[in-house]
Amino acid sequence: MDNPSTDFADTTTTRVGDSIETLSQLPDDWRLARTAGVNLLIIVPEGTKGFAERLIPELARPVVSWLPGERLMLPQAGQTGTLLLHNVGALSLHDQRYLIEWLERAAGETQVVSLTTVPLLPLVQAETFLARLYYRLNTVCVDMNVTA
Repeated sequence: MDNPSTDFADTTTTRVGDSIETLSQLPDDWRLARTAGVNLLIIVPEGTKGFAERLIPELARPVVSWLPGERLMLPQAGQTGTLLLHNVGALSLHDQRYLIEWLERAAGETQVVSLTTVPLLPLVQAETFLARLYYRLNTVCVDMNVTA
């Protein structure tokens, strides 16, 4: 089973508030994490428009982007750059399994930046989001919902 337990601890989350519009405005330690290529999970406020578009110029090229309702297309093995997942909580379980298999093969080659409007931990606890995928995507979590 992909979710062997419902006793999950939330990983460290930086709460920056909604005044941050781009990753370059984050504290230095989180900008360093971005440039180091670790996976980022960014919780954005509901109804936020344009954040992803402002984010794309700051990401390593090439950027492969996924939107809910689209077929999940992943970078080829050995390709560097960024995979940008919009509303990652909307991934089907089938696509989640596909993504975790790809992450295991492409570890460290492509940075994954995931955007979500809802915290994923409750989805993991409800077994609608794979725990293995949650922890792979949640290397660094930035919560923009909390006002600074």
